Amino acid sequence: MKEDKVKLTDLSVFLIVSVITIVFIIVGYHICKMDDTDANSDLSSGTYYKAKIESITKTTTGTDDTSYQYDDSTVSADSNVPPTKTIYFKATILNGPDKGTTVDGTQVLDYTYGTPDKEVTQGNQIIISPSQDPDSGATVWTMISYNKINYLVGLLVVFLVILIIIGRLKGFTTIIALIYSTVIIFTIYIPSILKGYNIYLSTTIVAVFIIFMSMLIINGANKKTWGAIIGNIGGVAIAGLLGLLANKVMGITGMVDENSMFLKTYNNGIDLVGVVWGGIVIGSLGAIMDISMTIASAMHELSETMKNKTFGDMLRSGMNIGKDAIGTMTNTLVLAYIGSSLAVVLLLMAYSRSSVYLFNMEMIMVQIIQAVVGSIGILFAVPITALFAARIYNKDD
Repeated sequence: MKEDKVKLTDLSVFLIVSVITIVFIIVGYHICKMDDTDANSDLSSGTYYKAKIESITKTTTGTDDTSYQYDDSTVSADSNVPPTKTIYFKATILNGPDKGTTVDGTQVLDYTYGTPDKEVTQGNQIIISPSQDPDSGATVWTMISYNKINYLVGLLVVFLVILIIIGRLKGFTTIIALIYSTVIIFTIYIPSILKGYNIYLSTTIVAVFIIFMSMLIINGANKKTWGAIIGNIGGVAIAGLLGLLANKVMGITGMVDENSMFLKTYNNGIDLVGVVWGGIVIGSLGAIMDISMTIASAMHELSETMKNKTFGDMLRSGMNIGKDAIGTMTNTLVLAYIGSSLAVVLLLMAYSRSSVYLFNMEMIMVQIIQAVVGSIGILFAVPITALFAARIYNKDD
């Protein structure tokens, strides 16, 4: 129960860091915010609204003999592909300037290019978008997808509640740090890239700020925190330098997949190689933060219980703790990257049996670089944290 008592110094650090973070977010947002001139009109995605299905008016099924050219094969009405189905409905708009208005809309189920959403029914909440009929000029409302945000928010609330129940005060400060980090990423970091600012500079600033902010808010200003901060910065710096070297040596272009091409079309000035590098740094940040704090926290406990502690004994203990932690932490990072791109890997392996071709594809190569370089950052974070912690825990308070 002792650690759940709020010390005046910890509360002061929490408030000071929170104020600095809020100022950083406000200033960064105004510097990096997007405006109308930043948007590519050719790629503008329109307007979307939440709506609730009030009733289904009718359903029609395509019966024509239209054929679709698809690579070297043709999908036609006499194939095994189900015919296109259109569901007509009435829906009430739930947000925006037309909130409360009931409109007529359609859901088109086209099985030609995959499995579409299930058919809508009365009471479903959906996302709809307006467009203009080229012939009549009337507004046509089309269903884009189901509204899944409520379920996502519910899952997030469950996570936060469990975090507070188990972590108590530390869980609460973790939530605050997580909120700040997320806001910084989405209101400063990502807009700065889209604005064309130097991605290497913005990545470095954001990563270092998140490290200091998260560690100080969660753990306060103490030797354990400073040890973790130094180890974290050291590990991320090594990962960043190796990422630069790997991109240069392997000739990475940044054209990883179709998303890279769309991004280049959106803004031709975006440095796609820099985007790959930024993904390496930001992607490894959390895992390196974890290993650094684990070692710093363990060495703090050792300093409290070890009799006749010396720099050498503390360093050996820190390295032994690190050896036990790096295996699982490296696995965590590698498996996270594999899991995030599993569908792509399955598709590529299904269409190409050549491992030489597969592992030379930039799409796969970038994932491997991110996983390996991030893991090396974890490895270097261990001795850096252990060295610094062993030094500060052997100094007089």
